[in-house]
Amino acid sequence: MAEETRGGVRVERPPNRLADKVPRTGGKTLQQAVADADRAIARLSKDYDRHLAEDMAALESYMRAVKASPTAANLKTLFRLVHNMRGQAATFGFPLITEVGRSLCLYLLETEDEREVNVDLIEQHVNALRVIYREKIEGHGDTLSRQVVEALMKAVETQTSRHQ
Repeated sequence: MAEETRGGVRVERPPNRLADKVPRTGGKTLQQAVADADRAIARLSKDYDRHLAEDMAALESYMRAVKASPTAANLKTLFRLVHNMRGQAATFGFPLITEVGRSLCLYLLETEDEREVNVDLIEQHVNALRVIYREKIEGHGDTLSRQVVEALMKAVETQTSRHQ
């Protein structure tokens, strides 16, 4: 470890071991890295339909649990699933799932007290996710899809604005 003194204060500098691990020259070009990433996405996209089906089955189960008892634990479980779904969906061609998921996650984050949660609003989000999945709505959807997403976002904004 290198040491130096500045104004009566001893400064220790740990060794930079990262430089030993990362070459200064060589490695992949940007084009090669992008091509590798594209191949990885193509491989993963083959499994995405199966993962989405599993996520939707879990979503049905978690929604039943929330309807029966909207406890903090049930809401947190639902949030985690939807958060993961929205993170993956746009990568695999379903940005509407990402948008609906973002809206639902925002609502769940902003509604800290589970006694104030609007289960109907949560279910409206889940219904939208069901339709997107069932109809395999890829891309940004049609006019009706956009209107549904905007209505959900507006409802979340209205429901959460009273807390601010």
